[in-house]
Amino acid sequence: MTILEALASGPSEYVGSGINHEAEPFAGGLKAQPPLGGIAVLLHYEARLNSGEVAHAESTLLAPDMNGTLNLWPVMSELPGVLLHRAIAQSKAATTFSTGSREDSSSFREEITISISDDGSLTYAHAWGMPGGEFAERSSCTLRPR
Repeated sequence: MTILEALASGPSEYVGSGINHEAEPFAGGLKAQPPLGGIAVLLHYEARLNSGEVAHAESTLLAPDMNGTLNLWPVMSELPGVLLHRAIAQSKAATTFSTGSREDSSSFREEITISISDDGSLTYAHAWGMPGGEFAERSSCTLRPR
């Protein structure tokens, strides 16, 4: 089962906790909505600090393109537009999506990894690098079905 199939047929809500790029703990939530019979999933992910402040919000379309390549199209609270993230690594349990090459320090680049464990927990992780900066894992949240 692919990540798309698991999210389309699995629980519609997950809750959990994580750590962001500033080492701040947060409460995370993810909602999955399969709008078209499982060929795509709309995801809404939110990270909320202990103060209640939303540190990150993201609405994402997870779907294959016309060539069958699985992609993410995330709209994030920190970015002014959508960056296409193509699947670059896939296994039964995890898929990593990328925009830009992690080695290209001349531009912003990001990888989003979605993984599902045998116990049903889901991990949503971001790794990124700013122009001129180091590419590194920055934020990760482990969520369980609600």
